[in-house]
Amino acid sequence: MINSLSSVNILIVDDDPIARMLAKRNLEIAGFKGSITSAENGQEGFDTLSKSHKDLIVVLDFHMPELDGIGLLKKLKLNNINLPVFMLSSSFLTENKDTCMSHPCVQEYFIKPMDQLKSKAIIEFANQYVDA
Repeated sequence: MINSLSSVNILIVDDDPIARMLAKRNLEIAGFKGSITSAENGQEGFDTLSKSHKDLIVVLDFHMPELDGIGLLKKLKLNNINLPVFMLSSSFLTENKDTCMSHPCVQEYFIKPMDQLKSKAIIEFANQYVDA
């Protein structure tokens, strides 16, 4: 259980710097008050999560070099790191969405770009996460 919404942190894992900036900006505009950090690929994201994943929500890109979103989800599972993940992808393919949504950590699969509506959905989840 998280004590307050300001103690929730978000890690954005995306190889596209514009997508990372846009996601962060929209989360802030939508009213997110916690810390927002980023990683440029799945391996960097995993390294960050390995150090600390307390009170963390992950926004994860599907397609990335080095370690993609599915690869990161598998590494999280293998390392017993269980935290909420929101997939963010440019892929409209149903099989990609189904693959992501079959992972128990994945809360939702969003199509890029991150906008305020998607940001508000993540913030709503964070509010429920705080109250859980």
